Amino acid sequence: MSPPIDRRKFLRGSAALGAFAALGGLGACGDSGPAAADGGAAVDLVPPPGWDYPAINELLPFGHGVASGDPLADRVILWTRITVPDARGWAVADPQGLTEVAVDWLVATDPALDDIVARGRVRTDRGLDWTVKVDAAGLPSATTYYYAFEALGRRSITGRTRTAPAPGDAVAELRIAHAACSSYWSMDFHPYARIAERDDLDLFCHAGDHVYDFVDDKQWYRARNDVFDPEYVDFRDWRNADECGRRYALYYSDPDLLKAHQSLPFAIMPDQHDVDDATDPDTGIEFTRAEAAQVFWLWTPSRPPLPDGSGEFGPPPTPDTNIAFVPRTAAELFYRYLPYGDLADVILIDQRRHRDPQAPSEMGKLLGQAQTAWLQRVLLASTNERGAVQRVVVNQINLSQLLLFTAPLPGLFETLGLNPNGPELYTSGWGGFPAARDEFYGFLREHGIVDNLVMSGDSHGWFANDLIETAGLPAYNPANGGGTRGVVGVEIVPSAMGRANGVDVVAGALYAAAHGGQPPLADYATQANVYVPLATPIMVLVEDAARLVNPQLRYFNWRTYGYGLAHLTADTLVCELWEVPSPQAAPEQTLLRQFVSAVGAPHLASVPNPQPTRGGRQSPAAPLPAGV
Repeated sequence: MSPPIDRRKFLRGSAALGAFAALGGLGACGDSGPAAADGGAAVDLVPPPGWDYPAINELLPFGHGVASGDPLADRVILWTRITVPDARGWAVADPQGLTEVAVDWLVATDPALDDIVARGRVRTDRGLDWTVKVDAAGLPSATTYYYAFEALGRRSITGRTRTAPAPGDAVAELRIAHAACSSYWSMDFHPYARIAERDDLDLFCHAGDHVYDFVDDKQWYRARNDVFDPEYVDFRDWRNADECGRRYALYYSDPDLLKAHQSLPFAIMPDQHDVDDATDPDTGIEFTRAEAAQVFWLWTPSRPPLPDGSGEFGPPPTPDTNIAFVPRTAAELFYRYLPYGDLADVILIDQRRHRDPQAPSEMGKLLGQAQTAWLQRVLLASTNERGAVQRVVVNQINLSQLLLFTAPLPGLFETLGLNPNGPELYTSGWGGFPAARDEFYGFLREHGIVDNLVMSGDSHGWFANDLIETAGLPAYNPANGGGTRGVVGVEIVPSAMGRANGVDVVAGALYAAAHGGQPPLADYATQANVYVPLATPIMVLVEDAARLVNPQLRYFNWRTYGYGLAHLTADTLVCELWEVPSPQAAPEQTLLRQFVSAVGAPHLASVPNPQPTRGGRQSPAAPLPAGV
């Protein structure tokens, strides 16, 4: 258990350190004097008094670092943003008179950026919210690269990324980290720091709610500049595209997330909070979900698929061209897949945005018929054409069932936001479409596609499941995964990165019951130190009861936070659950559970006395550019 929190004392200490100091080895990327724009005019990168925008000022104009994502065998997306402070405000169209900025990018095989293998120059402007997003193409597969950007006479920090393996590459293993539900205000982002410290990862998959549109009233743990004000733009729901982009800026100025972005490629499937709509109370103008999706494509290193709903990617643009702005009509087409050589395919599916009650198939009612047909094609091709050993499916909401059980307290399920009427507790996704899940399992079983790891999110707890319809002996034996029906894969939910788990939700309800219905809000320390210990034994009873009714549920813990890690080889899958202290940052992490599943016979077998897996490849960390 983490020690008691004095939130105000901690925040005073954090402010004294400063976000830049927390970066440790990153450092600044130039002196603080004027920089030069294209025409030679001076640009002052020192923020003027009163300029209020979340960025790491010492890294300006690259105040949100660099990021990479959605790698293919011959290319990878590279991302950054140009941020120029202006005394007139943070959303002016022409900061310090700039209407566009030329940005150079380069990719090299070495951390010093001497052996350059790709480069280009693009331009960004207000229409792209000053973001830069290029597809660095023509790269050899299964290779670690280092990259950087230059603009206004400054160089960004150096990023590290890696291309996917191609078929036939001699790749013996893949290592993929996994997280979900990252709430900035609910905890420090030190899980990202632990991920960034690893030098043997191929990919990081985020299963949704990479950013949040709102602040949980049970978790006022931290706020930018210690401003715990629900009317402040960084502590309330966004209202328009500028504020939605600013939310990404808030997240990306967190030193730990910045380190993770710098260290490995991301593959993100947005959930509902990433692309939530809103209405501006001052203007009455609606900010639509499609517009929020456009901001997602601008601000993440994600590869937009073709606008025809095929889930395929088009050819890369030239080295001197930004990836095109995604139109509203195609902005919510998030489903896509990333082939990872002979070992695996990474498949990202979207169960939120394409539902069709008139679809001819049960899966189509949840996923939409176009996405269903795409998913089935990809799965069949993965097995029969590409011959991939395993599949990693990034899925927003639990795939496996969580059947109703007797609650230890009346009203508990309602407090937890669950369906108290059954037969399943989670009904916002697959649990609300059980016939779709049965059809999906039947498709996988019919075609022998059973080596599947589903990386899910949304439920804010640790879940480990064998994937099989509700069944007991002889159809399913939970001791070894055997039986007459057959398991079609396994699923891991890696708790949450801060967003309230079962204990914190119950603790918030206990606090409110003792304080006239008021949520904890700024009294976070009382909730953490008084009510979390009261809620913990209740949640242990919930976990025990759930496992009795759900034999496929191999592990369930609704009390702690962290991330997941998968180690894939030609004959095994190892899944690790890594717990971190919460909410206050600490360097420790604990291997909470480790499971092993054999290729050809999927089943999450718990490993006694586990030893952490380690990759056979260690890539040097990304340093600062030379001369800084």
